[in-house]
Amino acid sequence: MKNRFFPFSALIALGMLPMVPAFAQQATPLPPPPGMTATPAPAAEAQLAPVPVPPAPVAGDDPRACKHTKVIDGIPYKWDKLEKGTDEAWQAYMNGDYVSSVPVFAKLADIGHPVAQRLMGVAYFFGQGVPLDYVTSLTWLEKAAMQGCFEAYAATAQMYESGKGTMPDLGKAYMWYNIAASYLPQGKDRKDMIDRREKVAGAMTPAQIEAAQKRSLQFKPVLVTPPDLSELPDDFFKKP
Repeated sequence: MKNRFFPFSALIALGMLPMVPAFAQQATPLPPPPGMTATPAPAAEAQLAPVPVPPAPVAGDDPRACKHTKVIDGIPYKWDKLEKGTDEAWQAYMNGDYVSSVPVFAKLADIGHPVAQRLMGVAYFFGQGVPLDYVTSLTWLEKAAMQGCFEAYAATAQMYESGKGTMPDLGKAYMWYNIAASYLPQGKDRKDMIDRREKVAGAMTPAQIEAAQKRSLQFKPVLVTPPDLSELPDDFFKKP
């Protein structure tokens, strides 16, 4: 499965983030991804400490991708060999054939594939080939976010902000918005994300903001190790 990168605007078009017209939040400008430059926004200069952008696990990995290479003792572990048939499933998904495509991604999500986990979060959010279930949607989106899936950060934050699939948790909403903003270069998308973060902060106490900021500063993606083909059931690649 290739990294299916959705710009934030595309997520909004899908309805995943209906409350926001684009990325959103405002406070201290956060550092851009490696290789990008940014000029601090003067109005936001002296507020909260920025979130550092964690380095990509492997040279060449896009820090804003959903899928990253895990390296153990110098050996790279990739998902590529486990993605047989996903291009066909992806095309079916894009054509609205959720009944045949979503089960393919469900099997991959179950073994930890971050792109599949994010997609299952979307599927359960909209009821695409599965029952509409915000609790399960949030579970999958946060699993993807914990693996460093950039596309899952803002969606997870918004579910915590709005209380979909959970009780509203502004601390977690703030944390995920803050992490998402740290990956964006200077510009409208980052400003909008920071605006979104600050809207949440407006309903929090200074102590709550400090705690959420600390959690976002300490966040480090934890990648699932792709299993070896020999560890999978014989019928793993069989079409559902």
